[in-house]
Amino acid sequence: MSFSIEILLGLLAVIAAITVPLIIYFLQKSKKRLAYEVVSNTQLVGVKSEVQNKIKIYYENKLVENVHLVSIRIINSGNQPISIDDFARPISIQLGSSTNILTCEVLEQSPKDLDISILKMQNSVEIQPLLLNPNDSFNLNILLSDYREELEVSARVKGVAKVEIYREPPPVLNLILLFIMGLSVSLCLLYVVFKDLVESYFGTNSEILVYIIISPIIIIFTYIISSLIVEIIKSCFVRKVKEINSEKNEE
Repeated sequence: MSFSIEILLGLLAVIAAITVPLIIYFLQKSKKRLAYEVVSNTQLVGVKSEVQNKIKIYYENKLVENVHLVSIRIINSGNQPISIDDFARPISIQLGSSTNILTCEVLEQSPKDLDISILKMQNSVEIQPLLLNPNDSFNLNILLSDYREELEVSARVKGVAKVEIYREPPPVLNLILLFIMGLSVSLCLLYVVFKDLVESYFGTNSEILVYIIISPIIIIFTYIISSLIVEIIKSCFVRKVKEINSEKNEE
């Protein structure tokens, strides 16, 4: 059996025929999802323990402590609409048993004509069932006292296992890079299996071919590691800024 470029092209065609439909399938797979994101959590009023007995803070003639402004985003993060009839139990935001919610309002919504109805209770907020098409979202600004960083978002929705923490979908560039990396790995495996045939066809140039195949893997791997390092540094920086702002607010 003699190796030829036709065999190589045929193998590449088989790989493409398998991988491309799989990528398209996962991209277009029906996913009904509901997610939330804590956009911000800012302490507006706080008193250090050493002067707590000397300073009293009032909101509308009521004594309040440890006042926070929490902004929460609710989003349909899937690719299927969530209808009013899909709700067996409305969206509920629990903020801790000791919390006292002062105000709650819709800050932003997309699209503008979302019909949002809110029921405010002492330590929780309930959003009445509404139609949420894919990527529909709204932000709630909740002003509350005695907040202890407790937060739980729940709902009972047909086809949705639970309300998830929102994560940005991977950009198209990442999917393309993963495809190229997968293709390069497949070619490496083919080279290992058909090494003698490849060397008999390309001769001494077979090593150059291996370098060409491996190069995308190294480049993409370096890109992924660099992106992770940047995200870790960014996360540490944001956390440090929040700690500094919290210390300033306490002062």
